[in-house]
Amino acid sequence: MKRGLLATVLAGAMLLAGCGIPENTEVSKVSDGPRTGASFGQDDPPDKSTREEAGDDTALLVKFYLQAAAASDPDTSLKQVQSFLSPSFAATTLKAPTDVKVIHLIGTPLVNPGSDEVKVTALTVGVLSHNGVLEASEDKGVQTYSMTVSSITGKDGLFVTKAPPVLLLTDEGLEDYYHQHTIYFWNRDHTALVPDVRYLSADVPSEQVPQEIVKWMIEGPASWLAGAAEPLPDGTALIGNVPAVTNNKLQINLSGGSAQQPDAQAALDRLRRQLMWSLRQFLPRVLELKVGNGPQTDYESNDYYTSNASYRLAATPERFVIYNEQIRRVSQSAASTDPIPVIRPENNRKVRAAALARSFSDRGYAALVTSDAGKQSLQVGSAPRGEQAKLHAVPLPGGSTGQPVWAITSDDAQTGAIGLITVGGRLYSFSPDDSTLKRVNWPGPSGLISAVSVAPDGRRLALVVNGELYVAAMTADGSGPALSTPRRVEIYRLADVTAADWGTESSLIVAGTRSDGDRVAIIETELDGARSSEVLADIGNEHVSYLAAYPVNPITQKSLPDVMEYMANGATFDIQTQPFRINVTDLADPVTNPPPGVIPVSPFFLR
Repeated sequence: MKRGLLATVLAGAMLLAGCGIPENTEVSKVSDGPRTGASFGQDDPPDKSTREEAGDDTALLVKFYLQAAAASDPDTSLKQVQSFLSPSFAATTLKAPTDVKVIHLIGTPLVNPGSDEVKVTALTVGVLSHNGVLEASEDKGVQTYSMTVSSITGKDGLFVTKAPPVLLLTDEGLEDYYHQHTIYFWNRDHTALVPDVRYLSADVPSEQVPQEIVKWMIEGPASWLAGAAEPLPDGTALIGNVPAVTNNKLQINLSGGSAQQPDAQAALDRLRRQLMWSLRQFLPRVLELKVGNGPQTDYESNDYYTSNASYRLAATPERFVIYNEQIRRVSQSAASTDPIPVIRPENNRKVRAAALARSFSDRGYAALVTSDAGKQSLQVGSAPRGEQAKLHAVPLPGGSTGQPVWAITSDDAQTGAIGLITVGGRLYSFSPDDSTLKRVNWPGPSGLISAVSVAPDGRRLALVVNGELYVAAMTADGSGPALSTPRRVEIYRLADVTAADWGTESSLIVAGTRSDGDRVAIIETELDGARSSEVLADIGNEHVSYLAAYPVNPITQKSLPDVMEYMANGATFDIQTQPFRINVTDLADPVTNPPPGVIPVSPFFLR
């Protein structure tokens, strides 16, 4: 099936006004409809269409040709592509295995009757490397590829007689013949795992999948996670093969990289948690792990779950809005009758935007953007759970101020807690116990940063820059945070991006103007742009200025968050099967005689 993400069609019109937030209504997702694809590790993978099956149909041949590069290894990929080429052309091009360029077709290949030439117009999604990473491409915008298709004397059917010297694969082929899988690496503080998305060919038999995953892990994290995700210790290697599961046990034998660490016992525990998360889908009752000369150790509990920050997300989030310059709880949410956490009642005034977070050790963090007498400032602080913090002011530079977010909430003395905020198109960091704002260098293309959101792991960021979407990884030490080289996410459904937040470990919820007109849509997309689908296909022509989603716990295997909210034209909406406007009647505490014209704004969650 479509990587487990079967979409339902949104029924009814997309209304911009509603009667309030409905209870227990799940989000429905609009998409192009389900398509049969690969199941991970199946022993009977979907058949690939051959040149012979296309017969004398040029358009069908081109479609099959653009899926031929899907394979479990570069050599097979090359051979499958060469099977479509004329013998003379195959002898002069594509002689050695190479990475595969994944493209999204714009329209259908242009075939002109009476002509052998075919034009293919496409956007480049990325470059699929040997280790399953879909790397960013230098190509930007629409590319046109020319090829010729013709018959050969004495041969049946059609052949590709000329084509670009690169292996091309459509995103449809990627979806049909590969399975997406997430592996994990520890952050540098060893406080949580950082997810890393990979693609594995459906040609790989089920019993070989764990071995391929372990090989990925040994090669290290994807390049865009460099610095934020820690590779396995030097010297780690797979000894022998990973045998098929027997007696409900998966056996892995590694060289002694972890055993040679100064904190050998802790390193071994981190390794087995990392392996168990990365192999979770294929993990039987017991993982038997042997490292170096150490003993074989069996692990069979689910205590490794807590190493993933996404697992710690609550089933029902605590929801907040700003109403009449105060943080207020929303009804139909967790702890709706509790006091506002972390901040004192006297600090809950003149608030324009806010962020509340809780660390793994249950310490609370608050960041409030306030405006008093026309002067903006950031009020920050932290306190143990159940206590209230004394906030202190951090002056803000001039310019438009975005939504604050907490990225790292660590009690580690070296890293500490770090929040982020955009001001005047630049990114700044702050901490709960410092009165200064620090500029964070943006290593990507020049432009104005209008929004930033943080994954539950606290290290991966999504940023909106000049109407385009980027992802980057954040590192932090005593000198402050720094970003890795960002990766641009190509989203063919949207002409521009105005807001984004994290929906799952491997996907984002994104708002912007549709590429086929001036209407606004909200979509979900993979971090690499390989797949996207519509959450709300049309919400009018007022652009979304802000979007907030509460990410999915990966154990649930849901493809969309249960709770997503956005702002458009100054109003706040809750996303269900259609947008529902959040009104004063949706606040947890009733408001008597509400002032006219004052409405809830800037929704957020306790993260």
